[in-house]
Amino acid sequence: MQAALAAILGLAMLATSAVQAHQTRLSSSGLLVQGSAVTATLELNARDLNVAARLTLTGEGDEVLPQQLAAQQRAVLDYLRDHVHLEFEGGTPCPAEDQVLQAKRDHVVVQLRFRCPPLGRPLVYRATLFHEIDPAAKHVVTVEGDEQRIGLLGVANPELRLSGVRAGLGETLRHYVVAGIEHIAIGYDHIAFLLAVIALGRSFWPLFAAVTAFTVAHSITLSLAVLELVVLPTRLVEVLIAASIVYVAAENFFVRDMRHRWWLTFAFGLIHGFGFASVLREYGIPDHALIPALAGFNIGVEIGQILIVATAVLVWRVGFAVSGKAAVRGDASTQRRASLALSAGVLVLGLYWLAERLLA
Repeated sequence: MQAALAAILGLAMLATSAVQAHQTRLSSSGLLVQGSAVTATLELNARDLNVAARLTLTGEGDEVLPQQLAAQQRAVLDYLRDHVHLEFEGGTPCPAEDQVLQAKRDHVVVQLRFRCPPLGRPLVYRATLFHEIDPAAKHVVTVEGDEQRIGLLGVANPELRLSGVRAGLGETLRHYVVAGIEHIAIGYDHIAFLLAVIALGRSFWPLFAAVTAFTVAHSITLSLAVLELVVLPTRLVEVLIAASIVYVAAENFFVRDMRHRWWLTFAFGLIHGFGFASVLREYGIPDHALIPALAGFNIGVEIGQILIVATAVLVWRVGFAVSGKAAVRGDASTQRRASLALSAGVLVLGLYWLAERLLA
């Protein structure tokens, strides 16, 4: 038994040493820095990728087979996602938006396009490619565009420091307006809250007033939280947001008008503002342009909310017109039932989120 275990251990050690003994070729990154956009073009030896990521990209003569590369593209990108990063000092990442792979004889060429928030802080390019299979692996980085430099990365020095992304007022505002719209578009709990708020409404302007009161309120607490003047635990904020959804959706079963909704959405907007603050921190906050970033993010959130309200009203009107059951101001009982059905759906979601967050 001991002899068998010794044999297995010996084979494992041999296999490990064989992997670690793999000598990698020099890999490279060419970085093109243009304002807040950084394009990285990586050139990697396919055999090194085969060993490191356990792939089969090559055929005879070690040339990359295009069909193999296409079939294993996701695995290549997953490996790069773990080993290539562009981020600001302090940890705010620049996400890779576009990814293009192509075969080049015995190499794989990958183009990654990073879109960095205009934080004005130094960037750090980190590449740990093939370190796990070759402690002597080297990676050359060439930087062009807004700055020019060259660096050689390895296990002992895997990072290259770049200058901070420079952005004017217009670019900063545009970035954070888009960030605010994007957050509302994917912030399902905020969308659910808005749907519960507008479920009883039929005309645009009363709904606009309620949503704007929500925006004014969350702008206050968003600013206070970002400036760290008032800080609440993230878990408490998430629970309160879910509770606000439950309350408004349940209240719809007992009220019939929108006249009091502006102060209700204002009160709950104060809570949601703390949730928006945590999201804004993830996007990164520029030290040199705090006010434009806050203003732009709030404007983006407001635009997103108005679009949601306008779309909901339009769908409501078209739905009743097509069904022929009621005009916009026609069959009140039919509209009431539809409002309660929507509220019931939101109520179920709110209760689910509330239970999930309380038990987390």
